[in-house]
Amino acid sequence: MKYALALLPLLLLLSLFSCEPKDEVITTDPAAVLEFSADTVLFDTVFVSRGSITRRLKVYNRNSKAVRIREVALSGAGASPYQLTINGVQSPLANNVELRGGDSLYVLVKVNINPTDESLPFLVSDSILFQTNGQQQAVQLVAYGQNAYFHRKGVIGTTVWENDKPHVLLDSVLVQEGAVLTVREGSHVYGNNKAVLLINGQLRVEGTPEARVTFSGYRREKAYQAAPGQWEGIRVLTKSGGNIIRYADIRNTVYGLRIGNPGKAGTLVEGCVVADAYRDGIVAFTSEVQVRNTLIYNCGQYGFGGLGGGNYEVLYSTIVSYNNRLVRETPLFVVTDFIPGTEIENQPLTLRLSNSIVYSDRFNSEDEVLVSPLGATTEISYNLLRTLAYKDELKENGNKLNAAPKFKAPDKADFSLDTLSPASSAAQYLPSLPLDLKGKSRSTTKPDAGAIERVID
Repeated sequence: MKYALALLPLLLLLSLFSCEPKDEVITTDPAAVLEFSADTVLFDTVFVSRGSITRRLKVYNRNSKAVRIREVALSGAGASPYQLTINGVQSPLANNVELRGGDSLYVLVKVNINPTDESLPFLVSDSILFQTNGQQQAVQLVAYGQNAYFHRKGVIGTTVWENDKPHVLLDSVLVQEGAVLTVREGSHVYGNNKAVLLINGQLRVEGTPEARVTFSGYRREKAYQAAPGQWEGIRVLTKSGGNIIRYADIRNTVYGLRIGNPGKAGTLVEGCVVADAYRDGIVAFTSEVQVRNTLIYNCGQYGFGGLGGGNYEVLYSTIVSYNNRLVRETPLFVVTDFIPGTEIENQPLTLRLSNSIVYSDRFNSEDEVLVSPLGATTEISYNLLRTLAYKDELKENGNKLNAAPKFKAPDKADFSLDTLSPASSAAQYLPSLPLDLKGKSRSTTKPDAGAIERVID
């Protein structure tokens, strides 16, 4: 008896270890089914042959006991354009996947779509089937495929990019000297991670107010629409001249438009939107640039920069920074006869800045304009500017200083003017520019400063 009593605690301990935890006991109850983080896994438009990002579907076992998922399978099996990864294994099928009570697992999903002869986006669907305790559950998979012209690293001659399908830049594309690249109205150009469009010939972008041309990052998801630095941008090289960029949106770049062609015919930027550049919106070096009816916003350095001298004309433009996620340490508008950090200085400089807005909501920045030298070759008139450094020099010639522009909804990138904006009716009419950024007619007597003429509600 004495020995039996001594063994009793040991027997109790062994019995505890021999008991299987409840959450590991597999139930066969048909009511013990799965739950999912979504009933549909939706992919944004996917370019054919390039593959998508990976989406995650979370599978929950809300039951107190474990379940055995007899089968996880793509409905389309091996012929499906979708790929599954379950427990680190890529396969269209997995058997006997055990999921403890209260536990969950991730199913990773990708899609790779084969080319078709369609120009418009087309639907590609499938489903993931889960067989558990005699019950079948399904999660839908939906993607839109998009055929495209893919441009790999290389040099191109005179060519036309039509608007029937998007153009995807996979790497650097160089327009050679003497060649002309024409981009038709309504075209969409997407830049991959290391992509850059290099112009040593001539670039002609033929957008219209009704059919704008779009240059943007490759990623199509909503979270990336305003993300900077997704591709390098457009770079005008030394042998290029006579570039014309009309009614184009240039977004998600490192440098939106970078120009360095001293002595060559100028670059015209008209009716454009340049936004979300990691560094500069438009920056030029000892070059000739005309910017008209253009909106530039939320760049990490200069909105517009003309460095090392040159000839610059900025008319009816809005250059601003509001709700900018990038940390900026330079003024928005900078034009100088030198290039910082180099020995280039005292270069000939002319500037005409008129009918424009240069402003920001940054509480610690009182100067968003730097012009050096500010002299006989600079004309600055009828603008709304944020500046304390030039509050005396620029207080005449129709300029308005340090009065908030009162945009309608800058948090939504709507930089049209509110009713009480001080930029309203503040510009001087220019007969050569009767239309605004959106192609609307400007007042012939009291036009508004900035890129967008106020519309009376």
